[in-house]
Amino acid sequence: MNLRTPLLHLVAVTVLILSGSPLCFAGQNLPLDAKGSSLTFVGDAFLHTFKGEAREFSGSATLDADATPPVQKASLRFKTAALTTFNDKRDQNMRDWLKIEVHPDVTFTLESVKLVEGDSKQADPQHPARFTVNGTLTLNGVKQPFGGAALGWRDKDRLIVSGDAVVDTSKFGLPQIKQAFLTVGTQVKTSYRFSFILPQAYAATK
Repeated sequence: MNLRTPLLHLVAVTVLILSGSPLCFAGQNLPLDAKGSSLTFVGDAFLHTFKGEAREFSGSATLDADATPPVQKASLRFKTAALTTFNDKRDQNMRDWLKIEVHPDVTFTLESVKLVEGDSKQADPQHPARFTVNGTLTLNGVKQPFGGAALGWRDKDRLIVSGDAVVDTSKFGLPQIKQAFLTVGTQVKTSYRFSFILPQAYAATK
């Protein structure tokens, strides 16, 4: 019913790695490791809440040695038909609501990243760096500015980013779902963890 696509923050991750990446990596893509990533969401409905997850998504980030931090741009794509709330009837209603034939994807484009706290070069799970990220979320064919806070760190040959975000579906032209005694809220809470694959030469430097 309600979908949340917290895509945006994941891109923040890309920023970490590059805070001090060598010039030789400029222009290289950091592909998303889908198996090491996750995106879950929680929707609020009258008398109960329901949980869901994204099962198909892809993305990448771009290194820019002249930028600070070196990752300022990235993109994420989520298949609407692969979103699930673990209930067949509810999932079908959600897919009808999202018009998956017309809008098969939800996308997030990262446009800027700013380090707020921590050392992005030395960040680890116990001491993650904190960032603010801003970009554009496209849902239901509607584009809206989207941003927030994210945590990021490096784990061997992976750049990890995690956090929480709230998607207000009413801002994307999606009607609030009201059926008999069922009313679904428009605020969808999401939690994410995205893993980006570092270039082999760079991964070997730590």
